[in-house]
Amino acid sequence: MKYGQSDGLSSYNIRQIIKDQNGFLWIASQDCLTRFDGKLFMSYTKQSSLQRQISDPDVRKIIEDTAHKQLWVLPNSGQLNIIDIASGDVVKNVPIPQNANDDWNITMAHCRNYLWIGSFHGLKILDTKKWQFIVAPQIKSPIKGITSSSEVNCIGRDNYNNVWVCYTGYGIVIYNGSSFKKITEIALKDLRDHLGSRNIRINDFTLVNNNEILFATDQGMRKISFDGSYSLTIDNSPVKYLKILNDCPIDASKTIGGDKIMIAGNGHLYRFDVALGNYVVYDESIGEADSKWINYVQSIYPDGDRIWLSCQQGIAMMKTIAGPFSKYYYDEKTGNKLEHLRSICVLPGRDILCGLTTGLVLVNHSDNSFTTLDKAHFYNHVFIDNSDLTILSRDEGLYVLKKKAIKSIESVYPEFEKYKTYTVNSQIFLGDSAVIMGTESDDGILIWNYKRHNVRKIDTASAPALASNTVNNIYRDKAGNLWVLSDRVITIIDKNFSKSQSLNFASERKYPRLDLFFDMCESSNSYWISSYGNGIIQMDNTRKIKKLIKETNGLCNEGVYNIFNLGDTSLLITSNNGLSFYNTKQQSFVNYFKQDGLQSNSFEEVTAIAHQNQIYAGGIDGFTVIDPSKLVVNKRPPVPYYENIDVKLNEGQNIINASLDVKKITIPSNWLQASISFIGINFDDPKRVTYKYRIKEIDTNWINNSNRDVISIIGLPPNTYTIEVKAANENGYWSYPKTLIIKIEPKWYQTWWFKIAMVILGVTMVSAFYQYRINQIKIQQQIRRDIANDLHDDLGSSLNSIKIFTHLAIEKKQNAAYLDEIESLVTNTTVGLRDMLWVLEDSRDDISELMERIQRFTIPIAQANQINFKHQIEPGLSSQIISKTEKRNLLLIAKEAINNCFKYAECKTIRIIVKPGSNNKISLSISDDGKGFSIADESEKGYGLSNMIYRTKQINYTIQFDSSPGNGTSITVEKM
Repeated sequence: MKYGQSDGLSSYNIRQIIKDQNGFLWIASQDCLTRFDGKLFMSYTKQSSLQRQISDPDVRKIIEDTAHKQLWVLPNSGQLNIIDIASGDVVKNVPIPQNANDDWNITMAHCRNYLWIGSFHGLKILDTKKWQFIVAPQIKSPIKGITSSSEVNCIGRDNYNNVWVCYTGYGIVIYNGSSFKKITEIALKDLRDHLGSRNIRINDFTLVNNNEILFATDQGMRKISFDGSYSLTIDNSPVKYLKILNDCPIDASKTIGGDKIMIAGNGHLYRFDVALGNYVVYDESIGEADSKWINYVQSIYPDGDRIWLSCQQGIAMMKTIAGPFSKYYYDEKTGNKLEHLRSICVLPGRDILCGLTTGLVLVNHSDNSFTTLDKAHFYNHVFIDNSDLTILSRDEGLYVLKKKAIKSIESVYPEFEKYKTYTVNSQIFLGDSAVIMGTESDDGILIWNYKRHNVRKIDTASAPALASNTVNNIYRDKAGNLWVLSDRVITIIDKNFSKSQSLNFASERKYPRLDLFFDMCESSNSYWISSYGNGIIQMDNTRKIKKLIKETNGLCNEGVYNIFNLGDTSLLITSNNGLSFYNTKQQSFVNYFKQDGLQSNSFEEVTAIAHQNQIYAGGIDGFTVIDPSKLVVNKRPPVPYYENIDVKLNEGQNIINASLDVKKITIPSNWLQASISFIGINFDDPKRVTYKYRIKEIDTNWINNSNRDVISIIGLPPNTYTIEVKAANENGYWSYPKTLIIKIEPKWYQTWWFKIAMVILGVTMVSAFYQYRINQIKIQQQIRRDIANDLHDDLGSSLNSIKIFTHLAIEKKQNAAYLDEIESLVTNTTVGLRDMLWVLEDSRDDISELMERIQRFTIPIAQANQINFKHQIEPGLSSQIISKTEKRNLLLIAKEAINNCFKYAECKTIRIIVKPGSNNKISLSISDDGKGFSIADESEKGYGLSNMIYRTKQINYTIQFDSSPGNGTSITVEKM
């Protein structure tokens, strides 16, 4: 697996890779520092934002401080950058002193509380507790004329916490890691300067065990053994068999798993045993047509069963154990490519013959070189007959490959004279004397008995007969029956070739349109048939369909080509988009694609064969050799993290939390939307990581988020929520849930104190309304009592008087006066009743309506007595609301005053004015221009005046009388 700039990596020429305790990769390159989670690259440069800004983009070395969860980044120049690995932010910058203008930083190592930094002009030591540089030990006397004598290109720490400083032009000096005193040194001449350059640049330091160190130098491998007192043994030729590695430039070395050593040099990558004896040369698959990444590896980083390589083109990942796939596509020696494979055959000498749409190519198994045998024909099928000759089926007929020469089939086997123009796509051997071939040319099947030298054709017109002459593939079952797979039907011929029957799925209602049958096999007491475009048909022994397996069941693609039985427990399936491994007992799938090591995602029909426990499957861009025994299920689940929490506020602002350690976040009340992104780190297959999540307070069931690594939250009510996210790898192994607590703050009207205040306010309002209703009822009861009193006092006395006058009128003959009194009493009683009904009406209770009532009473009497009546309501008072009690008493006061005007005043004009009083409240004034009376004379005051005073007190008004003989009378009623 490779990652370059086309995949998102910001730079090439990778110098170092490390993996932090959270599982993220950090990549040092000549142009930037990069963090990688398997999917996204995050870059740190000099031009990045402040949180991602480093002092120089050319990064030379990275060290993780696990105790403080920090990353120390050494740039080529400038400052040492300290990064918090949880937030990813640069949290500190420490200036590095320079010994000269060209004093570039090269390397560093950590020992105890000190950071040892090697540069072009010597050694520097940083106290990481005080973040101060201290005086570093220096070599005694640089070699004259050698400018690189003080250059420190590599620093290492042994298991005794002592530091080995490698000077390019001086040698190796071992310092005490605490006191910085020199323990011993190794002169340059003792390291075998076989080039005589007076320089040996040490590129890597590899601790093999407690007492052995390997050095990768520009003049070969070196090994130094030592004891507790640092008595040294130098081996300048440690590689036993591949001697060239003792002399050629070595770029990197690393121990793998404690018993293996990886060495990058001489344009190759090697794996040695710990004694540097036996070795394996790693080479990139011949399925790669691009440049070789492992020709120049600058550093090696072991990561469990993975190894990360720092290459010039980018970063590469390889497995420590051989994978199940070997792909073949490109021969870098000749430049030949296997563009589109249509047939494949393994020859007796293990060479591989490939039939292409454009020719025939032989792949040499020993050096993987390609030899082109034909460039002009389409090869449908290739197989070896029992005479070890190769039968070729190409576009114009059948041929034989004999000693790399292609001959017409009839020239070798005359019995094919009649069928030499037929093309075939499949074959099955019957014992050691016959072979059955399915024709590509829609001519049925051919049975060739090469011992008797005859060919028999079976088609729709023969006996037994085929249901169709179209043949896609042929298969012989365990009972010896021959299955001929066609486009729309399958013909089954018994083992004696005496009768046949057809298998047609046209009547299937549950599974309509099953056709294009390309391959089949038997496994787990079932028949498994590929139906291109539909998936895989599973049939029982009675040939009834049990199941149709599709993409929804986990199949990589429904365009299925070939099916292979693996140990009667599993199936291996090639398709138009990937390879599927199906466990028939567990009914589970594991799918593989190009990124897993296949030559491409697209295979072809009848272009896969089984040979010596391996499967050769071809198609677009070559073929892949599959070792089913190495199809290992990845049981390591991804490591989930919350990467970013983005909360949008209604003011257009955002709250962002990008810390990996986030456990709880508070969202303010003015939020609109929250987006939570996460990552499941899985470097084995990052593109097929899937996710599930749940919000436990809403639903305890898991929600499938597929491969989407973000969820959005909108409209949740204020509360504290527990969000859980888990990730699954490509084989469906799930991680433990990662928990995030989210507290959504309420708006002010959603707070507890506001709700309590609303309850108190509600109780108060209900109580006040209740009290108001009680008061209203009391007022209404008082009005009723007043009306009852009026009815009793006024109407009752009037009715009693009517009764008396009626009795007198009946007894007396001169009764006209009594009748007049009765008429007057009836009239007054009627008016009184109307006034009472008016007061009780639910009409307008305002000043305007009161004035209208007073007018109705006054105008007829004033006109009858030839008295002018004038009335006025000053602006703004007409709609002034008054209570029923006020309305009743003000009307009675006005009637009483007007009656007095008619009876006693002998006036010509009566005026009524409603205006604001002294306190801007209602003031009702009734005046006349009559004869007036003396206020001081008590004899002038009658019952009417006392009654008016009583009524004003009832409605909390004041009354003022203004009168004198000859000057008229004015009565003013004003609300207090």
